[in-house]
Amino acid sequence: RDIMSSDDVSDLVTEMRHDVIADIVERNMPPGSYADQWYTDVMETETKRVLNVDAPIKEWSTEEGVGVEDIESRIRDLADKHMAIKSADSSASVMRRVEKAILLQQLDIQCKEHLQTLDHLRQGISLRAFGQRDPLNEYKAEAFAYFQTMLDRLRESTTLTLSLVSVDAELGALNLMPKANFDDVQTN
Repeated sequence: RDIMSSDDVSDLVTEMRHDVIADIVERNMPPGSYADQWYTDVMETETKRVLNVDAPIKEWSTEEGVGVEDIESRIRDLADKHMAIKSADSSASVMRRVEKAILLQQLDIQCKEHLQTLDHLRQGISLRAFGQRDPLNEYKAEAFAYFQTMLDRLRESTTLTLSLVSVDAELGALNLMPKANFDDVQTN
């Protein structure tokens, strides 16, 4: 309801993007690990795939004294600049409507999948009683874990879609493909 009644969801979208970046960094730069133990190749691939930015993470990781927070901050700055450029290319009001529409669309998709997952869980939860476990408590615990997973997927899918979309303000059209890959599409 808050999203539906709001005219500007840019703060929420920015927060989601920053959460996605933090997740990428946390997965690939485990706490207490050294720079040579970081998965920099994976991070570069993930930032390109999800954020549509080329981040020289390998180079950054070889710098003297660079830490996890530095890398996360640099990725965040790159992603924020990328989105600011997109917003500047179209009018701010058009970009706000696009952000809201994509967020609502992704929320709808993720909620439908979540409800389907809960239905499957409900159908099989009674088998837990055979294992001497309380089915209700098992359902609550797993449903909560699935909800957290749904929120993570919502953040990532919204961030990914917004990073790939380009808005043509003059035509009022959306392009959901990166410009670099647009030439690869063959028309019949």
